[in-house]
Amino acid sequence: MQKGGFRLDTSFQYHKLSRLVYGDDYVSFSELSARSPKAAEHGDAEFQLIQTDITLRYALADLTEISLFTPYKWVTLRVDEDDEHHRDETFDGVGDLRLGLRHYVAFEPSYQISIFAGLSVPTGRLNKVTAASYLGHEEAHDLGVIVPKHSHLQLGTGTFDPTLGINVLVRLDDHWMLFGNISATFPLYENRYDYQTAPSATFTFGPALKLEQEPIILGFYTEVFWSGRDKFDGDDIVGPDGVFDGSFGVPNTGRFEIALRPALTWGIREDLTLTVYARFPVYTRIRESSDKSDVQLAEEYGLFIGFSYNF
Repeated sequence: MQKGGFRLDTSFQYHKLSRLVYGDDYVSFSELSARSPKAAEHGDAEFQLIQTDITLRYALADLTEISLFTPYKWVTLRVDEDDEHHRDETFDGVGDLRLGLRHYVAFEPSYQISIFAGLSVPTGRLNKVTAASYLGHEEAHDLGVIVPKHSHLQLGTGTFDPTLGINVLVRLDDHWMLFGNISATFPLYENRYDYQTAPSATFTFGPALKLEQEPIILGFYTEVFWSGRDKFDGDDIVGPDGVFDGSFGVPNTGRFEIALRPALTWGIREDLTLTVYARFPVYTRIRESSDKSDVQLAEEYGLFIGFSYNF
């Protein structure tokens, strides 16, 4: 990294979520119906995310850079259900921008350590979802109300969210390296629709191998992800037959997940680098509600392709 230098990163991501998780089990909708008809009441579902990113980095000094991350997202949700109060929908647009600052506290031939601080900007479009949209059939029946037609798709959080992280790279010899990264995001308040995204953290670690005669690095990483439960703090839902508290932990959010992330980095030339990795979750556990009826879609696989250009 040289002071005054620019780097442009562009990437494409695809993620498909259609595995169904109940507690820490992967189950089909028919199996879930037998265990918990309430949890399976919405029928089959599938979610897909396509995202392209542009990140511009500028070196303020030899060991310090600032960055601007700009995502564009296409999200699609398909739901098969009898009452049809969920919409099949594709939502697309710019997501939340993120401003970042990275500084290398150590940059030695045998190891490198950098720290990162970022702040997301709420530029992503939101759907207004009322508290009544989260009611199950039993609660709605008890209140004497009808669950409104709605979509849970969002392109951002609607809040300014800080992120902190640290990266460590250790070179064991001319070929083998160890990599570790931990980052955490801390949403601090609710958005204009009374919704607050939960804090989350990601820990990625593993070995990487530099091929002897090619500018290629193969990574064999494991990713550990944790997220708390989102919160909704809306008005109470008042129906002809009762009242439902409008403040609650949002169903189908919050999870602990372990995924494998094989990666390839290829230095095509001195100023151009290609990075490709796949993501395969091997264990997912959702944060259950007190009655253990939560059900959540989980990722089947993800694919990332990116280019970096220094100029």
